[in-house]
Order: sequence, then structure tokens, then C-alpha cells
Amino acid sequence: MNAMGMNFGSTLLTFLSGTLYSILLYLFPMILSIVVNHRLIAVHVDKGSMAYLLSTSNSRIRIAVTQAVFSLTSVTAIFSWITILTLITSSVMFPGLMDTKQFILLNLYALLMYYTINGICFLASCLANEARYSLGLGAGLPITFVLLQMLGDSGARLEWLGYFSLFALFDPERLFAGDSFAYIGMAVFAGLAAVLYTVGIIWFNKKDLPI
Repeated sequence: MNAMGMNFGSTLLTFLSGTLYSILLYLFPMILSIVVNHRLIAVHVDKGSMAYLLSTSNSRIRIAVTQAVFSLTSVTAIFSWITILTLITSSVMFPGLMDTKQFILLNLYALLMYYTINGICFLASCLANEARYSLGLGAGLPITFVLLQMLGDSGARLEWLGYFSLFALFDPERLFAGDSFAYIGMAVFAGLAAVLYTVGIIWFNKKDLPI
């Protein structure tokens, strides 16, 4: 349970943040992020269909920006759906027990973290000319972060490993406590995401594509 980062808490909000927003948050949206971003650029380049897209009046920048917007929209839609569904369900099953403001803030925190994960996957898709390399890099880094986080949470002797994980910046308990760490984490996630997407677009615009 410790390795999975689960903490049942004492309120509905802390129960959800300690269960659904622990290992489940790392797995299911991550799988979608890896698959979606892998298909946005790298698969088209690998299969040769990117040449057909570039033969139209659309520039590389426009294509890359469009794919980046879709990447961000897809993960935003997921967390919007999770937020709305959970708020509706909790209001029906546990009326008055959910701290709505804090729950929305929690989902914003998680969404910004996944903008960074998506940015990693999107950059990998832009860097690679072969789909296998895109998938290896785009999936490899996030999964490594998950493993480091799990090892860091499994015991005091391995706690230091968790600090090398991107997920170390995601701490719902400190968010609920009003700690500035959580807000700094949000800012770092937003900044990293902007850099990753920008680098990916610029790289795709300048790189040589296979014929």
C-alpha cells in the first residue's frame, strides 16, 4: 500500500486523493497519454503519411501545433470528465461531504502534472523518425518516474529515490494544507509542459524527415 502511495485519509476528499489519485492516477491517464501522443507525429512519419500532410498547404508548424492542441485537449477532457463525474456522484451518494473547491484544485494540480507527461510523450513523438523509438522514449521516461516514486514510497531507506521522480512534485496533502510547495509544483509543471511542447514543435519543424 505504501509503495502505491495509498492513504485512506479521514475525509471524502483525502480518501479520494489517497486512493484514486495515487497509483491509479499514474497508470490509466498515462497509458492514454503515451498512446495518443505516439500516434500524433511519430506514427505518421514512420508510415510515410506525414509526407501527404506536408504536401498540402499546411506548414510543419501548423501541423505540429494542431497536434499539440489535440494532445492538450485530450488530457484536459479526461480530467474534466473525472471532475464532473466525481462531483455528481459524491453529491448523490455523500451529500455535503465533498470539499468542492479543494477537489477542483486537486484536479487542476493533477492536470498540470499530466500536461508535463503529455509534453514528454509529444516531444518523443516529434524527435523520433521511427515509431518504436518514440514509444520507447515516450513510455520509458514516465514509467521510470512511476517506478522511482513507488520505490521512494516503499520505505525510509529508499525514500531518496522518490525525489528523482517527476511525481515528487505532486503532493495533495500539502495542497490541502495550503503549503506553497503545491503551488510551486503547479508552476513547475506548467513551465515544463510549455518548454516540452515548444521544443517538440521547433524540432519537428527543423528536422529531416525520411523519404
